[in-house]
Amino acid sequence: MVLCGKTCLIGPEECTLASREHFWSTSDMIRRMATLLGGSVTGQLVAMASAFALTRLYGPEAFAHLEMFALVTGIGAVLGTGKYEQALMLPKSESAAQSLLWAGQRSVWWTVLIVAALVWPTAGWVAEQWALEGWWPIALMLPAFVGFAAHSRLMEYWHHRHGKAGPVALANGGAPLFAESGKFAAFGSLPFSGLTWGAGAGLLARWALLRRGVSAAFKAASPWRSEPLAGTAKAYIDYPTWVLAGSAMNRLAQWLHVLLLGVALGPVLLGMLGLARRMVMQPLSILAASAAPVLFKSATDLDDGAPLRRLFWQALLAFSLIASGVWISVSLAPDRTTAWLFGEAWFDAMEVVRLLVPWFALNFVASGLGSMFHRVQKPRWITALDALHLLVVAAGWWLGTHFPAWFGGNEWGALVGIVQAKCAYYVVNIAVLIFAVMTHRHADR
Repeated sequence: MVLCGKTCLIGPEECTLASREHFWSTSDMIRRMATLLGGSVTGQLVAMASAFALTRLYGPEAFAHLEMFALVTGIGAVLGTGKYEQALMLPKSESAAQSLLWAGQRSVWWTVLIVAALVWPTAGWVAEQWALEGWWPIALMLPAFVGFAAHSRLMEYWHHRHGKAGPVALANGGAPLFAESGKFAAFGSLPFSGLTWGAGAGLLARWALLRRGVSAAFKAASPWRSEPLAGTAKAYIDYPTWVLAGSAMNRLAQWLHVLLLGVALGPVLLGMLGLARRMVMQPLSILAASAAPVLFKSATDLDDGAPLRRLFWQALLAFSLIASGVWISVSLAPDRTTAWLFGEAWFDAMEVVRLLVPWFALNFVASGLGSMFHRVQKPRWITALDALHLLVVAAGWWLGTHFPAWFGGNEWGALVGIVQAKCAYYVVNIAVLIFAVMTHRHADR
């Protein structure tokens, strides 16, 4: 009799079978992750290759438009599902999962209405305060773009629930082709907002690519029908309450710098922040977003205890190595790197990228591992951490604004304060996650 990674003794034949099943489970996880990574890398190569030309066509002001668009669609997409997509892989029953899908689609429709009520009346004021020429037509279409982005998240996680990495990889690789093509096509007639309209085209393309193969399931869970398995959505009430509240605070903390610095320092610096996000943070975020659902699915398939902890440490090591490599590469890059890559107008952006890369690297590690909080059933811990995130970022901005000497003594004090606050937060986030996984004994699944 031998001990086989579980809490009971089993015979050698069963142990061999369990080991073989674990091997195939690990192999399948690696295969799906590689498929997703391939799609994400393809999309990022398209986006990065086009950036070398787009930065010579569009100035920093156009990237400022793109940042405001990304702020609204990014927050709306994550909150617009009611966070039900995070719970889609938890139920064993397909009917229960259909109920969560139903609830998520209802949430998307409510989000579209709320965004319209908020964005349309304030479009003129936003254009004036952030110096965004041509913002009103974008604002008119923002509710629809948010709806497509949020609905795409539901479809993405539905594919992950059924172990189908191919459609998600196709969307990750194909949508940037539409987005970048739209940006080039719009330059002649829309020199300030062309980047934004191209990004919108990419959101629509992603939605269409993810829709393939899931239309029947989504129609069966139509928000205009009754809940497929009554009571399921109510049983997962922590997601539209605690998890949603936490995500709202987290997203606001992530994008608060756009709102604060865009007004204080103007559209040029905001555009440089946008370039840094596009070239460094966005590729890391897409990689983390590709790996996180696979890690989550693999973690839900494993037993508690040693198997779960072993998977967590392996993932932490992998994410940390990637983050360290990016951080070191950016830190050692020559001063003229951004000017050489994107044109002389972007020379000062290299200083901004160096300043931001610690934040980007730590955010990548925390985001990639964040699904483990759900696996160990700690949704309220997520909410508490997200509240801390918002508080810390606001404090960093306030200290940097009122005590710039503490952060270098230049006009970028507020930005430096925000970056240092974010780095401190992500270190705390990762430490708390390690504690949660190491002290987890059983999952209420």
